Amino acid sequence: MNALVGLEQIRRELLKQYTVGDIVPADDWSLEQSLDTAWNRAKIMDSFERLDRRKERLVKDALKGGE
Repeated sequence: MNALVGLEQIRRELLKQYTVGDIVPADDWSLEQSLDTAWNRAKIMDSFERLDRRKERLVKDALKGGE
């Protein structure tokens, strides 16, 4: 379970790296800002997806080990 706590800490650290403005587009942004926002959003979502997959594997392995 310590591994799950570690994954949650990584998730929080990722969130601290970005502000809302970094990942949510505004109406009056230029194309360059919109692309930066899209890139930031893609990076954070990819990171979250990888963390979720790792968490699923840990839980699955823990359940197999308990059988």
